[in-house]
Amino acid sequence: MDRARHKRNYDLHSWSGVTLGLFIYVVAFTGCFALFYHEVQTWEDPARRLPMVEEPVDMQATLNDWIAEKTAGDLHIDFLTFTYPSEVEPYYSAFLGVDIPREGGGHDHEFSTQRWDPATGEALPERGEGLSLWLLEIHRKLMWPDFLGGVTVGRGIVGIAGVILLMSIITGVIAHTKILEELFTLRFFRSMRLKWQDAHKVFGLWGLPFYVMIAITGAVLGVVTLLAPVIALLTFKGDQEALIAAVLGEPQAPAGVEAQMISVDELRTLTEPTSGERLRYVVMNNFGDANAYFDLYFDPDTELMSVEGYQISGVTGERMEEGASEDSAIDTSTPANRVLATMTPLHYGTYGGISLKFLYFVLGLALAVITGLGMMMWVERRKHGNVGSRSPQFYHALSKLTVGVTCGLPLATAAVFYADRLAPVAPEGRLAVVGWTYFLVWSGAIGFSLFRNDDYRTVRELLAASGALLAGVPLLDMATTGDFFLLSIFVGAGPEVWVNLSCLVIGVLTVLSAVSLPRTRTDNSRRKEETAMMTSLRREFSDIAADEIVSVQNR
Repeated sequence: MDRARHKRNYDLHSWSGVTLGLFIYVVAFTGCFALFYHEVQTWEDPARRLPMVEEPVDMQATLNDWIAEKTAGDLHIDFLTFTYPSEVEPYYSAFLGVDIPREGGGHDHEFSTQRWDPATGEALPERGEGLSLWLLEIHRKLMWPDFLGGVTVGRGIVGIAGVILLMSIITGVIAHTKILEELFTLRFFRSMRLKWQDAHKVFGLWGLPFYVMIAITGAVLGVVTLLAPVIALLTFKGDQEALIAAVLGEPQAPAGVEAQMISVDELRTLTEPTSGERLRYVVMNNFGDANAYFDLYFDPDTELMSVEGYQISGVTGERMEEGASEDSAIDTSTPANRVLATMTPLHYGTYGGISLKFLYFVLGLALAVITGLGMMMWVERRKHGNVGSRSPQFYHALSKLTVGVTCGLPLATAAVFYADRLAPVAPEGRLAVVGWTYFLVWSGAIGFSLFRNDDYRTVRELLAASGALLAGVPLLDMATTGDFFLLSIFVGAGPEVWVNLSCLVIGVLTVLSAVSLPRTRTDNSRRKEETAMMTSLRREFSDIAADEIVSVQNR
C-alpha cells in the first residue's frame, strides 16, 4: 500500500474512532453486564432462590384458574407460555397475552405474568422489573423512548454500532502493518501515551476474532429490526406480518372449534429425543382450539442454535411431523431463520454456561478499554503535541468529556445495584427508579469531570468510587436478604453467588487499578528538565570515570 493511501486509511480509522468512539464504548461496556441477565435476575429477586424440588406439584388446575381469571369476559388468548422449574428459574411461571377489543374497531394487547412455588403451588409475589432488565435493555436498545420509535429505532442504532465497530476493525488491521511484532509489544516503563498505544494494539489484536464476531452478530440483531419496515415496504407492500411469515413460516390457523388441551403435568417428564435434555418451556398456540399446537423447547445450554425442540398437537399430544426436521428439532423454515437463530446465543454467550460468559465478559471489557484508550491517545497527541489544529481549550474539554463518559458509566452501573435493592417503591416503579439513578449518577460523573482541571485525579477518583460500590454489593445482599454468599459457595453456589463474588473481585481490582494510576501528568517542560538533568549527570559520571581511568594508568 502506498504511503498516501495508508495515511488515508489511518485517518479513517482515527476519525471514526474519535467521532463515534464514546458511542461504541457505551455499547461495549453495557454489553458486558447484559451477559448476566439471568444471574442478576436471581440476585435482585430473593424469590428466585428457591431450592430445586425433586417432585414438583401438579399445576394444570392452578393454571386453568389463573387463565380463567385473566380471560374473564371471553377475551381471546393470543399466546400462552408455560415454563417449568430449572436451576436458573426454580419455579413454575406463565406468560399470557390476550386481545382486548377496542371501541371503534381493532384491539389492544394485555400481558400478564405469574410465578408459583413448585413445592406448594402457591403464587409467588411479583417484585417487578428492575436492575436485570435495565442492564439488558440499556445495551439492546439504549432504553430508547417509545415516542421516538421505541425498540425498533433503539435496536437499530445499537446495530449501527456493530457496523461502525466492524469498519474500525478493518481499517485498524490495514493501518497496522507490523501485526506480528505488535502482538507482543507492551512497553511498561515508557511514557503513559506509549503504554496506552501498546495496550490498544495488544488487546485489539489478541481479541480480534471475538470482536469481529460481536460486531457482525450485533449488527445483524440490531439492523434487522430497523430494516424490517423497509424490506416489508419493498417486497410485501408494507405488510410486516407477511414479511415475518416469509421468514418464520406461516402459522397454523385456528379451526374455530373448542377442545380440551393436554395437561402441562403430562408434558413435564418429556425429554428431547436427541440430546436427552428435559423440557424447559411450552409455547401454546391456538390455545383451547382443535387446531392448537404446542412448541416444546428444551434446555439449549450446550447448543448454538437457540431452537431445540419439536411441535406437538395441543389436543392429543402427538408429535406433528409436518415441518419437523429429521433431527427432531423445530423446523426453522428458511435459511434466513436458521442463521438468525444462532445470532442471539452467539452474541450473548448463552450456549456454553457460566465459564463462557466470564470469557465474554473479559473480552467485552477489553473492547471497551480499547475504545477508551483510542480516544485518550487521540486527545493526548493533540492536547500535548503538535498534531491538532484546534485550540487547547477544545482538546481539554474533549479530554474531560471522555473521562466523564468512560469512568462515569462504571459508577452508574454500580450505583443501580443499590437503587434496585434499597429504593422503597412499588413493583411497577422499580424500573423507573433504576433508570433515573443510572442517568443521574452518570450525568453527575460527567459534570464532575467537566468542572475538574486534573483529568488524572478525576480518573482515579471515579474508578475508586466505582470499585468501592461494586465491592460492597455482597454486603448489600447480605444486609437485605440475610444470605452470606461465602457460606453459600460451600452449600451450593446459585447464580446470585456468582454475581456477589464477581462484583467483589471486580470491585477490588478496580480500586487497586485506580490506586496504581499516576496522580498527575508529567508535562513537557518537566520532562525536558528531567532529560537535561539526566544528560548532565551522565556526562559528569563519564568525566569522573575518565579521570579514574587516567589516574589508574598513571599509577
